Amino acid sequence: MNEVFGIPMSSLATVLAVAFFFCLAISGAIWVRRPILARIGMRNIPRRRVQTALVIVGLMLSTLIFAAALTTGTTLNRSITSDVYRLSGDVDELVVPSGGESEFAGPSPGVTFPEDVTATIRQVADEEPLIDAVIPALWQPVPALNPRTGLSEPVVNLIGLDPTSIESIGSLRDVDGQPIDLAGLPQDGVVLGESTAQQLDAQVGDRLTLYVESATVDVNVAAIAPDWVLTGTLSTGGESGLAMPLARAQELLGRPGEVSFIAVSNRGDARGGLQHSDDVTARLNRALEGTPYRAIPVKQRSVEQAEQAGESFASFFLIFGLFSVAAGLLLIFLIFALLAAERKPEMGTLRALGMKRRHLVAVFLLEGLGYNLIAALVGAVLGVLVAFGIAGIMAQLIGEFLAIEPAWRPRDLVVAYTLGVVVTFLTVAVAAWRVSRLNIVSAVRDLPEPSLPRAGRRWLVFGVLGLLLGGLMLWGGKTADQLFLFAFGMSLLPLSLAAILRRFGVPPRPLYSLASALVLAYWLLPDSLHNRLFGRMEGDIEMFFLSGVMMVAASTVLIVWNADVLTLLVGAFGRSFRSWLPAVKIAVAYPLASRGRTGLTIAMFSLIIFSLVVMSTINANFMALFASDRAGAGWEIAASKPPTNPIPDFRQALADAGIDTGGITAVGRVLQMGPFQAQARQPGDSEWSNYPVSGIDRAFAQASDAPLQLRASGYDSDRAVWEAVSDDPTLAIVDANTLQSGGFGGGPVRFTIEGVERQGSTMQPVQIEIRSPLDNRVRQLTVIGVIDPQASMLFGIYVSERAFQELFPEPASITYYIDVAPGADAQALSRQIEAGLIPYGVQGTVIADEIAEQTSIARGFIRLIQGFMALGLVVGIAALGVVSFRAVVERRHQIGTLRAIGYRQSMVAASFLLESTIVTALGVLSGLVLGLLLSRLVLFSEDFNESFQFESLIIPWGQIAFFAGLALAVALLMAYVPARQASRVSIVEALRYE
Repeated sequence: MNEVFGIPMSSLATVLAVAFFFCLAISGAIWVRRPILARIGMRNIPRRRVQTALVIVGLMLSTLIFAAALTTGTTLNRSITSDVYRLSGDVDELVVPSGGESEFAGPSPGVTFPEDVTATIRQVADEEPLIDAVIPALWQPVPALNPRTGLSEPVVNLIGLDPTSIESIGSLRDVDGQPIDLAGLPQDGVVLGESTAQQLDAQVGDRLTLYVESATVDVNVAAIAPDWVLTGTLSTGGESGLAMPLARAQELLGRPGEVSFIAVSNRGDARGGLQHSDDVTARLNRALEGTPYRAIPVKQRSVEQAEQAGESFASFFLIFGLFSVAAGLLLIFLIFALLAAERKPEMGTLRALGMKRRHLVAVFLLEGLGYNLIAALVGAVLGVLVAFGIAGIMAQLIGEFLAIEPAWRPRDLVVAYTLGVVVTFLTVAVAAWRVSRLNIVSAVRDLPEPSLPRAGRRWLVFGVLGLLLGGLMLWGGKTADQLFLFAFGMSLLPLSLAAILRRFGVPPRPLYSLASALVLAYWLLPDSLHNRLFGRMEGDIEMFFLSGVMMVAASTVLIVWNADVLTLLVGAFGRSFRSWLPAVKIAVAYPLASRGRTGLTIAMFSLIIFSLVVMSTINANFMALFASDRAGAGWEIAASKPPTNPIPDFRQALADAGIDTGGITAVGRVLQMGPFQAQARQPGDSEWSNYPVSGIDRAFAQASDAPLQLRASGYDSDRAVWEAVSDDPTLAIVDANTLQSGGFGGGPVRFTIEGVERQGSTMQPVQIEIRSPLDNRVRQLTVIGVIDPQASMLFGIYVSERAFQELFPEPASITYYIDVAPGADAQALSRQIEAGLIPYGVQGTVIADEIAEQTSIARGFIRLIQGFMALGLVVGIAALGVVSFRAVVERRHQIGTLRAIGYRQSMVAASFLLESTIVTALGVLSGLVLGLLLSRLVLFSEDFNESFQFESLIIPWGQIAFFAGLALAVALLMAYVPARQASRVSIVEALRYE
């Protein structure tokens, strides 16, 4: 990983290292100049070991989150880049036909050009010392069969290589590392890629049958070599292949004097050659200027994409992990509030003896740093272990496509450790300053702080600063069209105004209740109303975190200032449990007497439950949408094949293969170009976007059950729109993603349409342009329909076959969609089609199974992220442990008094258990309600409704109940030990306790 949130890791490490040493310098200076303060602060750490352990658990979580996210990004980065280097080997650039500007251009099956171009490249290589080798290659996917084992593969990449050229980078080597003489192979000899050998269960000496242009060719496996680009494995997770001499491949494929690409190797090994890629690519493209060919730095771009994937994944984890980090920061405040309460008489005595407030702050800073340095180290190590666990889960999810190799880097741990220490140090500093403000007389006598009719001047100062900052954010957000700044400012204004009014004696309960209600009302505004009131602004995934923090903060304030309603409810319903009513009343009343610590604990649980509920609910609704009964658009089987060796008549080909076609009710054909092989834009736009394009025949249009979200006026049904597109080469249908201008991210595959005027389910037609990057040919189309997201199998722009073939003479792939009669076995028929049409390279899949597999992988990743986010529950659990253990010490005298007036041990224990349960339940309930409200708001917002129209909100009660039950169960478990301890306090000792 080289960046996080766009910040270079090297710069981040430098800044954090400076900040870390600054924190150490401040602490060291205090230690040297005031050693007595250091001894006062550090002596408290070993005094209560259980409490110290809980403090360390809470403090380490932030570092754990940072370390786990960064290490996960490094793991994914290393896994993909290792695969890139392994498959690319010494090949750094490819020369391919391309007159366009797409940075994702590459070789296409069936697209060849004269081998003579190699002479131009070799001339450049002779003059350029950075180039080691130039290797012309011919590539075509072909089906292969191993008669000995009966196994077949519909797509095997046949690669023809120039034996003389490949010697420039060292000969091919087999899986044992022995050199392979490509030129010396027998006439029918081939070098089989390792994956192909495994798929066919082939070994050296086997005879394989290849199906090339409707003819069969027998070849002999002369050697088996590791997978790489020159043995046919062209991409990570893609099909593997076999290699043979170029001349032999040209003869078999009927392409004399033709090649598919020219591979270029830079000076240096597989990794070292990458540093010359920019210079070599520029030099080659200068030589190719004016020709329909260009050099593309395939290895460099693959490595960059791998790094981007790792950085995106790490950023994604960090965004969701910030909820746990925020909960951890609240825990720090809570810890130091409890420590201050415990040492109140001691602090008062120190102040009475002449110690300044800054000295108390220094004491807490040094104590906090003592906890912090240990906790951050433990968190960094545990973060790596968590990341390795995540890697193991990812290997189970996508190991079939990518080998996940757990990896870590010292720099990641340094960044995580220093970031955890610095963030915690700053939070401790603020908390220490807060607890140092005490009344000396009240502190010495261990009495509650005197209640003032109005707040102190600092509230006025903070309120004014908050108003100024909020106003500045409003202006900046509106000016820059940034929703994050605007929404942050709108949330600050009511709370800041409440702080100012509190200074002038306004009663706190109605004031804070109104302010928090206004914040909640703003965040729960419907999207359409918000846009009408404030205008449309841009937001991204960071809004999820901001909304959670602000809504939870407002909800917590509302709860703690109105929680006395619980006391009234207990009194009203107390007759049903009269014997336990005193214990219940105390359990309710005590948390209300300490609003600060109660609010912090509620907020911790609320934050985590909120994030889990939102994630679970949004995921459940999307999974239900994309995996609905209409996901397959009415088709049961998809039979895809390469463009080579065309099938004249699909039904007839099945009949010729001996397959009963009686159960087939419809067959539709779709010609396809992938997302990096076609481009689109709206007329007048300056830039093209990569987006897939498909050409459909009339049979597909007539038999599809593909619902449209929108259709142009004048068409009486969805099918009429599909049929019109299949017949008219000037019309097109697009998927719903093209309408979603908002949302998260974008990336290289991103095409959006602006200005779609909708009236209910109808729309006004809009114009778009599609282009072939191969030769820059452009076609203008009129969009008359938008596919409903329920038909999740359909993605991209759909045009007629005629329009497609005029723009793309050679499709990247061809898919036949098959509908079967009710009761027919689609699975069996799919297997028969793949076996019977092996000469054509057909791969058969049951669409329902494919969709189920895709959604299963998506669910797996969501659960992985949920598990990561659930680490935040550790914070709440630690907080309850600290609060519960502290409550026993703090209320020891009260416990003795209660026991003296007749409270049984069970009633005392029940009171403590109920306190923890009530606080946890309030946090869980708050997070649950807010999460469901925000989920509904997001799913039914204008941005989402542009693409996805949800009929109703699906609530995953099972997942929500699990998380809520887990929080409550662990809360009871953590409260059990201190509750039992409280119940066993001796009456005499408790009454004598000071």
